[in-house]
Amino acid sequence: MLGLNLLFRLGRWLLAEPVEDSGLMPEGYYRSQALAALEEDDFPESLRYLKLAGPPDRDAVRLLGQLIILRLRLLKEQHQQRCQAVAKLQHQEPRAAPLERYQELLSQEQQALALLGQYEQEAKTYLG
Repeated sequence: MLGLNLLFRLGRWLLAEPVEDSGLMPEGYYRSQALAALEEDDFPESLRYLKLAGPPDRDAVRLLGQLIILRLRLLKEQHQQRCQAVAKLQHQEPRAAPLERYQELLSQEQQALALLGQYEQEAKTYLG
């Protein structure tokens, strides 16, 4: 019995990703995976599962897409507030060393904002 169990687990391990990517799993599976990815702030994975969960005209898929967009907007707002705080600090302390650090932080925050905006646009485009 132990050998059969190991064989079954090995088969699942080898076939899980191709079967998952084919869209053959139930829609509920993809929705739960999208929510799990959203919980971990893994937006590319969450969007991938959203697209596999079914057409955007289904209520559950539309609601899931709206949750993803809401989470993206909340994160964008946090990053915008950080950008404003860094810009304010940058003007308060004009020394050379902190200025370079503030520029680096501001650049990273702006990159994060751009990336979140791309994810939001992708979700909006899918939902129509």
